[in-house]
Amino acid sequence: MINYFKRKIRLRDFEVWDVRIGDQQYALAILDEFRPATFDDFEIPDLIYEEDDQRANYVSATYFSDEAVKDEHKEILREFAQMLTEHLALAHCEVIIKIYQENPEKAIEQMMLTKYGFKESDMPLDKLLHLNQE
Repeated sequence: MINYFKRKIRLRDFEVWDVRIGDQQYALAILDEFRPATFDDFEIPDLIYEEDDQRANYVSATYFSDEAVKDEHKEILREFAQMLTEHLALAHCEVIIKIYQENPEKAIEQMMLTKYGFKESDMPLDKLLHLNQE
């Protein structure tokens, strides 16, 4: 059961959520890739992947945690990400959920620098006054 969650960042095509289960913290980054998913996006070597013309867009939902993810948390985290992205699956988007043991702050910072050229701490205060920070 999720004890706490809070959205930290909401841009047009990128969201970051803090999630806590018990005493373990996770960061969830949801990124609209604006392209169809490819075989490599699934990270499953034996997967037989056929292109699906209806799945025209790929959205990644990636969890980061400093600590190893507890087995009993994996399904809870997947369900939470699915709840946040359910409307996308209904619109024939491919939503792929991944979980990594990696420093959340550094991982999110790198994602933002790569995609936007800035990090969360560089966002001007006036961008934080609205529901969408763009």
